[in-house]
Amino acid sequence: MTPRLVGMCHLPPLPGTCSWQGDSLANITDTALQDARTLEDAGFDAVLLQNSLDRPTRERADHLTVAQMTAIATTLKAAVSITIGVNVIKNDGPAAMAIAAASGADFIRVKVLTGAVLSAEGIVTGCAAETHVLQARSGTAVKVWADCYEPTSRPLVASDFDAAVADARDFGMADAVIVTGRDLDETLSLARDTSSKSPRLPVVIGGKVDARSIRAALSVADAVIVGSALKREPGIVGRVDLDCAMRIAKSAAQETYPGND
Repeated sequence: MTPRLVGMCHLPPLPGTCSWQGDSLANITDTALQDARTLEDAGFDAVLLQNSLDRPTRERADHLTVAQMTAIATTLKAAVSITIGVNVIKNDGPAAMAIAAASGADFIRVKVLTGAVLSAEGIVTGCAAETHVLQARSGTAVKVWADCYEPTSRPLVASDFDAAVADARDFGMADAVIVTGRDLDETLSLARDTSSKSPRLPVVIGGKVDARSIRAALSVADAVIVGSALKREPGIVGRVDLDCAMRIAKSAAQETYPGND
């Protein structure tokens, strides 16, 4: 079952990265654990772990990062009952799969599973084959969530969103697709259109959502990933705030479904 309400845990810069600020791995793990517990207490269904502050960004993580994130994910898996997801930098699907398989995490997010984009890292290319080979070797059932035209990158060819969804679904073997537009209205429109054209494929909204719009988002998508809106000061820096998370979860719980009174 696809978790409906997913909260981001943006890790502080990890030791060994250029942006590392001197914090120990133990302290970073405690920080991640606090975020995961806050999301669980607020009523979220899942936490998505990402080393999004390891900068400058690149397409693949090194061995140290994989080991560190495996340790963190393993700690979270043992400490909370909600679903655990892993997203390594922007697009290291093989590393995310290895971490998830070793830690017992439930799903991974891959932002360019198929195709190619121009991004801050340069040209980022699909990694579906390597990701699924590792999944098969691990013997696990880790789910693969794939972004379609994630907004921090630009497709190298003329934009064809329907083709991107079809590529992720058919060639990338994605278990769910993530859609995020340039603003809320475009995001909701993309999710609605994708759900209509691919009714058996879980559709996840990847951003642009807060407490005021979570009900609208869940009315057109199977799940929503919330990041910036979980912070007192919106952004990827800082920790998950319980009050912010509870407002979102409370609003999501009031969702009405078609046919319900």
